[in-house]
Amino acid sequence: MLRTTLVLLFAMNLLSFCKTAKSTAIQRPAEQYQAETAAPLVSTIAIPVSIEIGDLTRTLNSRLTGPLYEDYSYKDNGNDDLMMKAVKSRDISIFLNGNTIKYKVPLSLWFKKNLYLTEAEAQGELALSFKTTFDINDDWTLSTETEVEYHEWLTKPVLKTGLGDISIESIANIFLNRTKRTLSPTIARIVAQQLNLRPYVQDAWDATQQPTLLSEEYQMWVKTTPVSIGMTPVVTDWKSIKATIAVECYNDVTFGTKPNFRANSMLPNLTHIFSAPDDFQMQFMTDVPFSEAERLAKNMMVGQEFESGKKKVRVEDIRLWGNDDKIVVDSRLSGSYQGDVYFVGRPVYNAEKNQIEVEDLDFHADTRNMLYKSAAWLFQGPIKKMMRESMTFPLHEDMNDLKNSVQETLNLYEIQPGVLLSGTIDSIAVMNTRVMPSGIRVNLFSKGKLSVDVKGL
Repeated sequence: MLRTTLVLLFAMNLLSFCKTAKSTAIQRPAEQYQAETAAPLVSTIAIPVSIEIGDLTRTLNSRLTGPLYEDYSYKDNGNDDLMMKAVKSRDISIFLNGNTIKYKVPLSLWFKKNLYLTEAEAQGELALSFKTTFDINDDWTLSTETEVEYHEWLTKPVLKTGLGDISIESIANIFLNRTKRTLSPTIARIVAQQLNLRPYVQDAWDATQQPTLLSEEYQMWVKTTPVSIGMTPVVTDWKSIKATIAVECYNDVTFGTKPNFRANSMLPNLTHIFSAPDDFQMQFMTDVPFSEAERLAKNMMVGQEFESGKKKVRVEDIRLWGNDDKIVVDSRLSGSYQGDVYFVGRPVYNAEKNQIEVEDLDFHADTRNMLYKSAAWLFQGPIKKMMRESMTFPLHEDMNDLKNSVQETLNLYEIQPGVLLSGTIDSIAVMNTRVMPSGIRVNLFSKGKLSVDVKGL
């Protein structure tokens, strides 16, 4: 009877011990993540505008050909008994001064005068100097005002009659007034067509919204959302008209397949600005996946043994996950203590070493409480120190590869035919780190310069 009682008491104590051990098992830290919120970065894309005077000169010379004025009736213009014709005698020359274009148009003139008893002809050469003042309207169209500044007789006309040569400069001045009325609007129309910016600015506005594959290796896309557009004052030198269009935009960076987007084709009105910064800033990220972090940690930790007196444990496995802004390190042990112990710490960036480290890595609260009761000797060993050392993840190679990949794209990237994106990446810096479901996310900040060259601008 006593023997049976002892057996029952032993069984009850064993059952009680098992229940106690089960109820005091270390609580696994929850896997949970904080939502990532990032304010969009405002950047400026510079679009240089350069209109070569040579192009404008060639256009005017090619379009102003043949007779520029013809009148073969004595009865026109109030029965003035005068016929006239003007032909461009030499190439037009162009000069720049601020938002004013000046041209010198040499003309070969022919007159025929009805003298009632006979007719008389005259020829001469005249250089007309025109001036076109232009302004860019709010809707990106051009308004021009063209007028004749002065005229210069290269060869004065002389009326040849049987009675001798008679100067007819007064008659030629009539002709001058007529050609002013016809040539001025023609030149103004050609200049307005040549300097019309709107179709090119519209192309640039649409093109900048196209997602751009900045890195094929990383499948890194940048999508810009333009929010405003402005242009600096026009400046001129001896050969070109120059200005800079500045497009302010937000940048979104994604990884993977090309992002879906819907272009905003409504071109905003022109805003006049004094200067156009060409600094381009972009926020993107690179990840240290949990699988890669686990691999690095396992290489250092799995198989390691830690002793304290007669007690010894061996690390069998390592697993990682996130807990809000911290990382959880699950270390499975065998030996004198069998089971999982959990460490927690916050990943931070060490700028000096250019690597991610887990700051203040220590036993999780539940692990600490449990070990105090059952395996306090683990606190005295080097396992925590070595675990900290295993939680380092270098970024130097990844950041250099990413920078080089993006720079290679920016050397010359054709967004669409006739629209080229080019720029430089000056620097890439780590802004912060976050714990995401995919791993440790490293938010990067890049500064550089970016421009869009539009053919024809």
